[in-house]
Amino acid sequence: MPDIITTQIFSDGEKGITATKLNNIVADAIIQPEFVSAKPLTSTLDSTDQLLDLKSNNTYARISGAQIASSVAGQLTLADTTQNGMLRKVSGSTGDFVDGTNNCQPLAPVINNAITAVRLRNFNALGFGNATFEVDQRNATAPLANPASGTFLCDRWAMYKAGTMGCNSQIIPASPTALVPGTNFCITSKELYLAVSVVEASLAAGDVFKVQQTVEGPIFRELSLDVHSVSVMALSSIAGLSFGLALQDSPATKSLVKLCTIPTANQWTLIQLPNLPVFPSGNFSTAPGSPGYTISICLASGSTGTTPANDTWQNGNFVGAVGQSNFFSNPIGSVFLLAFLQHEPGNQCTQLMDLDFVTNLRRCTRYFSATYSYGIKPGNGVPEGMCSGYAFQSSHPYTPIGFKSPMAKLPTLTTYSNTSGALNMVRDNTAGLDKSVIGPYAVGLNGFSGVQVSSPNAAVWLYSYHYCADTGW
Repeated sequence: MPDIITTQIFSDGEKGITATKLNNIVADAIIQPEFVSAKPLTSTLDSTDQLLDLKSNNTYARISGAQIASSVAGQLTLADTTQNGMLRKVSGSTGDFVDGTNNCQPLAPVINNAITAVRLRNFNALGFGNATFEVDQRNATAPLANPASGTFLCDRWAMYKAGTMGCNSQIIPASPTALVPGTNFCITSKELYLAVSVVEASLAAGDVFKVQQTVEGPIFRELSLDVHSVSVMALSSIAGLSFGLALQDSPATKSLVKLCTIPTANQWTLIQLPNLPVFPSGNFSTAPGSPGYTISICLASGSTGTTPANDTWQNGNFVGAVGQSNFFSNPIGSVFLLAFLQHEPGNQCTQLMDLDFVTNLRRCTRYFSATYSYGIKPGNGVPEGMCSGYAFQSSHPYTPIGFKSPMAKLPTLTTYSNTSGALNMVRDNTAGLDKSVIGPYAVGLNGFSGVQVSSPNAAVWLYSYHYCADTGW
């Protein structure tokens, strides 16, 4: 078979071949595949090799290997999240890597940042303040019917209110199970339950309802000088309920308020508030025994307590967010639940950091410590764990008593009769009656040296009592 064929027909001995016929030969010429396939293969295209290029205007041109590489490289599509393609121009540094945006980045800072991120992501300031709501020494999960303002709903979390609204509270088993979103990991076994008991449909200017924790000064250090992030796991029976989350100094002169929304009723929602602005100067402290800052969940706020603007630090005492709901405008029995809070350094909300019960309980005893066994509410007349001893003639019950943990600051100490459960009493077991207590003796951070009673016995007598030591936050 010939290498080139045309549609032209020639006769033997034909003379006078015209230019037209020769042009037709060129125009109709077809190169047979065997002409190419029969040639030896080459393993490379050298930069000086010449190729025949059919241009878009149907003309031919020669092009070298070097020209192909240069021309094509500038025209190929860059790789992105939807397609393969070329890389961007490299920096030339041997320590670079290509990031997710198709740009070269130096590797060393990324490694250092990753190590820093691991360090940062192991700290939750509220992990020193019953972040899981599992510790309840004060109430032993007993229900609180419309408690007064200032009442601790569980360890480290107190409720403050002004207005006619009413709320029942209790620490109850988490139902539905409080799972970290996207996992089957249960972050807590308990939840703080709040239910409307008295409706207040219209709020006065000074009305407010908040659940608040005071974070001790040393725990503020890790958050104090950089951006920080907060995560909240909450549930409500009211779809679309919104509330305020406030960070403040103590006493409050600076306030940062964020708006939080629960879109779906009766479903745990993880609300993430990343990259919060750096704490300003104010009444913040890193000193032991001093309030570092406060964090509040606000379910109702009149105009006085509502921040002028969300998301930025404001001068003043504000806990309500612009645009938040009034939880107490909902019907009696409407429910709001909290399962977990996290306050961490850095500009990202990371995975929730679990806090085991034993560690949680031990940390809480720095702020509230009692002789009562866990699960028994202070004020019960029970013998388990009581302090007891003999007092000399005409003497007070002076016996050194150590606290379970060093207290954050000098606590308020109260006593209970271990028989009647009466407040500010010591049991005189010799006479079979309670004696009123004038006050504790020599209270320190690590313990106290006994109590003084109104009427010591003239003879040696056997006493016993329970105590609670409370820092007030």
